[in-house]
Amino acid sequence: MNSPLSRIFAVLTLAVLPPVFAQDAKPLVVIDLRPDEEKAGSKLTELTGKCNKDVYRIPDVASDPLKVELLRRQITEQLGLAGEGKTLTVLDWSIYYNRQVQHSGGIFKNVGIQGYSVPGQDEKREAGSKCTQKESAGGWYKADELSSVYFPLISEFQGTFGGKPVKVRVVYSPHAKLPGKFEGDKEDTQALLEAVQQTGDALAAATAQ
Repeated sequence: MNSPLSRIFAVLTLAVLPPVFAQDAKPLVVIDLRPDEEKAGSKLTELTGKCNKDVYRIPDVASDPLKVELLRRQITEQLGLAGEGKTLTVLDWSIYYNRQVQHSGGIFKNVGIQGYSVPGQDEKREAGSKCTQKESAGGWYKADELSSVYFPLISEFQGTFGGKPVKVRVVYSPHAKLPGKFEGDKEDTQALLEAVQQTGDALAAATAQ
């Protein structure tokens, strides 16, 4: 029965069979349980408190798609089969833009708004948050976490993957001076996407352990 007709019949039979593997595959599910203050807003929100001046939470709407959807796509791609049927719960996730510097040696004079360790007469400014991490409401960083002289974006994520706690933190150093408004400027958007990308990389690595 190895005739051309039988071969055609076999091909047609395969063509109408349901894609078993595609139907059985269960996609990664992401549940966003962040508090409202982490989701709301349409512009930079400065954190309150004496230790948080010049530290801003970047709104979700600064990226399109929103950052949680971008993260879902990235994690799905990176984990592949290891992520199928799993649930990623987002309990807290904010990306901050930190414009803080430490002043020392006297009253700081205006010698520029980007870069660090720029001397005035008896004063200079250095990279890093001005308070301890415990005293900061979010977006804390230290100088040795930077790889450029520009103000960083700090991504802080906490949630669960497959029922197990997972926590990651990323300090992203932009490659150039940013407008810093996060209202659609190309440079701001690219920096934000890079911070999301690095968060996804760190999260994928953490869930693989």
